Amino acid sequence: MATSVRLIRRYVWLIETIRRAGKITLEEINNKWKHSLLQNGEEEGLPERTFHRHREAIDDIFGIRIVCDRSNGNVYYIENEEELLKPSFSSSLFNGLAIDNQLMDNRKVSKRIMFEEVPGGAQFLPPLIEAVSKSSSVKIEYRSYNNPELKQFTVEPYGLKQTGKRWYLISHIPEYETLTIFALDRIESIVITEEKYEYDKGWDINSYFDEVVGVNLEADYDCEEVRIRVYGHQRHYIESLPLHKSQKLIKREKEYSEYSFKLRPEYEFQHEILKMGFNAEVLSPRWLRDEIRWQAQEILKLYQKE
Repeated sequence: MATSVRLIRRYVWLIETIRRAGKITLEEINNKWKHSLLQNGEEEGLPERTFHRHREAIDDIFGIRIVCDRSNGNVYYIENEEELLKPSFSSSLFNGLAIDNQLMDNRKVSKRIMFEEVPGGAQFLPPLIEAVSKSSSVKIEYRSYNNPELKQFTVEPYGLKQTGKRWYLISHIPEYETLTIFALDRIESIVITEEKYEYDKGWDINSYFDEVVGVNLEADYDCEEVRIRVYGHQRHYIESLPLHKSQKLIKREKEYSEYSFKLRPEYEFQHEILKMGFNAEVLSPRWLRDEIRWQAQEILKLYQKE
C-alpha cells in the first residue's frame, strides 16, 4: 500500500476511534492501535510527536479538530464532529474509508455487506476539481443519451453536483447564454487546457439549484408553492429524507400528513411524487395535479395491454 494511502487510512482510523470513544487518552488510543490490522505489526504505537502531526494533517485534510481536555486527564475529543455529517468531499471520503477500514479488520463481514452500483464518471472528478480550482477551461468528449454521436466541447467548469447517484458538471460554454450541465458518466475524455476563464465570484452552486430537485433548470417552470398529501408509513420516509429543503409539514392527521414546498415542480420532482405511488397525492397547484393524473393514466394503459 502506498505510503500516502496508508497515512490517509490511519487518519480515518484515528478520527473514528476518537469519535466512537467520545473522549480518550493517547495511551488508550495506542492500546487500540496495537489491535488494528492497519498497524500491520510495523510499530508498537503512535509516538506523541507522530500523533500531533496526525492531528494537524487531519485538520488540513478533513477540517476536523482534535483537541485536548487537559483539565480532565489529558483526554482527546473531536471539537467539531458535526463537520463529518455535512455533505462534502471530505465527509464522503471519511465515511467511505471508515467503512473500508472496518472491512479490513473484519474480512468475513465483507461477504455480508452489499454496496449499491453507481454509474461511472468518478475518475473525472480529480481533473475537474483541479480545473475548477485553477479556473482552467477543459476539452471534453461527450455522448448524450439523446444523441449517440460523440461531440467535443470546450467548457469553463463552474462546479460539480452529485444527485441521484450521478455526478454532474455545471459549466459555461462561451457561445451559450445559460450554463450547460454534463453528466460525468457520459463524458468519455477530459483534457485540461492552458486557457483561463473569469467567472462571477458571487455565483454559488447551492443558490443556483435552490429551486429544484436534481439538476434540471427548465425555463418552462416557475417557482411556486406545491402542496402534497402523503399517506401511511411513507410519511416517515420523506420526513427523514425530505424531497427538497423547502419541505414543511403543514398538517398531520391519523391517516395522512400534508406538506408544502417552494420550488419548480419540474420532471425530477414529479418523478419523486410518482415513486411514492398511491401513497402520495398532489393537492395543488391544479396543473400539477392534472399532470400527475395524466401520467398515472398513461401508466395504467401500459398494464391494460394484453
